Amino acid sequence: MSKQNTGKVNKTRGFLDLFFFVLMILVLIPQSTGIAIHEWFSFILLLPFFLHLIVNWNWIVTHSKKLFERKIKFDYIFNWVLYIVMLVVTVSGIVISEAALPSIGIHFKITPFWTMIHNASASLFIGFLGIHLALHWKWIVTTIKKLHFISDFHHIKPLINIIKKHKTALLVLISISAVLSFGIWFIGFTDWAENINSNSIQNQTADSEQLPKQWLIYVLPLVKVSVLLCIPAVLTRRIIKIKTKFKN
Repeated sequence: MSKQNTGKVNKTRGFLDLFFFVLMILVLIPQSTGIAIHEWFSFILLLPFFLHLIVNWNWIVTHSKKLFERKIKFDYIFNWVLYIVMLVVTVSGIVISEAALPSIGIHFKITPFWTMIHNASASLFIGFLGIHLALHWKWIVTTIKKLHFISDFHHIKPLINIIKKHKTALLVLISISAVLSFGIWFIGFTDWAENINSNSIQNQTADSEQLPKQWLIYVLPLVKVSVLLCIPAVLTRRIIKIKTKFKN
């Protein structure tokens, strides 16, 4: 691929990933939008999520082939873990939906188990996202610097061609995600889940928790996301710099 074509693809990826990141932050802070918008945005988020994977499909295929050569990089394994965590967040979010799915007639029984899994996996995802950003920080900075948000916006159009080129891969990816999602959902029927639900119901008390001050409801989640995102990112960048220094 020529440098010119590489530059165009990078700009396409840049716009897509920027939209993905902004939407992700909004989803991770539901207090800023409300539950209904949070849930609908979560469903919309699946689109740039799968597009992100398809745009990077050649990278995925290339490194998957190295599995047979036993030349696996940490980044490759970590991205698979991040993908699984994303599916756990999505599935758990679906089964505790309070607004989006009920509005179209789909109802799940909200249980303490899935609420716990959703909150824990969402927090884990934020930290992993910080590491993911740190691993690709040089590319992110370089691409953002080259983006002209008005004159370069037409670079988003090649996404259609990329989807057409990898439509089979997209169907495979969606199928794999669906199978894994059903597997995750069935965990809710295990004895482990039932025990957590039973213990949570037994430990409930009649006393309602005192709500924090109104402004804290909006500030604390933002602080949580910032801390969980930035600390792993900073630590990862520091480790990368130390590793590079030793190599040199």
